[in-house]
Amino acid sequence: MEVLDRVKLLQQAQLWKQGSVDSEAMWLWSLQAKAEMKVVDAAVRDALDMLCSIPEDLLISEDTEVIFDALGNPEDQTDLSCNLLWNYLDMVDTRSRRATLAQDPFYGPYCQD
Repeated sequence: MEVLDRVKLLQQAQLWKQGSVDSEAMWLWSLQAKAEMKVVDAAVRDALDMLCSIPEDLLISEDTEVIFDALGNPEDQTDLSCNLLWNYLDMVDTRSRRATLAQDPFYGPYCQD
């Protein structure tokens, strides 16, 4: 089984941030990684779970900054990294994003009330 570590996850997130992969491709990659890879620590697991919720949580490539911050913490601060990831989701302005992404072919179905 392939291992998903911080470096691999950050490399993939960087591709999304740069626009080399779109949100749907990033989401599909994360679902496949979750099904097929072994994660090395809780912070990687939580970042991957976050990416698996891209359409439902209306996450966009700019949200990768929190992943870079969380996975940039030392491994002995994994609890801090996990809290950062999950607290961030509570701060996302989904109402504004729904309005902005409603016509997007990928996000649109998730923007319905």
